[in-house]
Amino acid sequence: MGELYRMAHERGMIPITITSFEMLRDTLRWCAEKGYTYIGHCCYEFFEKRYEIFSKAREWGAGGVLLDILGTTCYSLGVEEEEKAYHGEFQVELDLPLDDAQKVLSLKEKESSPSGQREQEIPEPVPALRDLFPPHYVPPKALPTPSEDRIPFTKVDGSGQGDEGKVAELILRAGRPLLLIGPLFLWRWSEEAEKTAALLRRLPEILSGLKVLPLPDYRPRSGRFDPAKEVDPPNPHISVKQGKHDLVIITGVHCYRMDFFVRTIKKHTESTVVVLCTLADHPEADASLGGFNHRKLKKLMEKLRTESSPCKSEKR
Repeated sequence: MGELYRMAHERGMIPITITSFEMLRDTLRWCAEKGYTYIGHCCYEFFEKRYEIFSKAREWGAGGVLLDILGTTCYSLGVEEEEKAYHGEFQVELDLPLDDAQKVLSLKEKESSPSGQREQEIPEPVPALRDLFPPHYVPPKALPTPSEDRIPFTKVDGSGQGDEGKVAELILRAGRPLLLIGPLFLWRWSEEAEKTAALLRRLPEILSGLKVLPLPDYRPRSGRFDPAKEVDPPNPHISVKQGKHDLVIITGVHCYRMDFFVRTIKKHTESTVVVLCTLADHPEADASLGGFNHRKLKKLMEKLRTESSPCKSEKR
């Protein structure tokens, strides 16, 4: 998976991990509407079972290529394992034929960097958050850039009409809050990213006991993964459970990935989830602010500071 994501990032393509049939349907419809061609991996049994949606995608105008998956699939092991896979709990490891993917992807050239080099240039970590990176962390050959965030799968239009009051109320009510910061704010993509990151670093000054964990990219973590120091993208709930956090604030994560993080944490923990997304609101979270940037963060911090002041507490 990591290699496929790298190859996609290098070519300016958008890698997506499908986590439900509904997401597959919406992705194929989006490809048709935007004129994109999809390249995907799925087992033959899944293709047979979901043949109708792939046929509809062709009618909608979405062309694509599907590559096989190698190994014993859930369909081969019976209804019980198929049901586990449907709920994201299938444990058997499968292989993706990378040689085939490389041949297909070689038809699209890698994007040139500003310096004229063919490989993507990896930006520096934002200075304010550099200390969050684990000592063993090695940047990948290609990173998920902000330009990928073009495809909110939520039903919201991305206008950012979230409830700031509810966000502040839930945060202040938490006993063991966790701030999860993704790649959009951990790397020096722009001046806006740096401004937002600098403010995020000051949140613990307002929220006593706030734990801050980084998620610099979306690769699964290695055997050295320490849930007390970083987040595993496929399993964000592990760090939440390890720290016994009753509230998680997620920000800096690409919009098209945000719902997966929300669902996974809510499925495996009792934690409240607050989303601060650069694009859309996310209704599955307990509270959400879309169109998030450093100006919105300033307002939220002022509200948190006011609501948590001693005078305010006495009035309550």
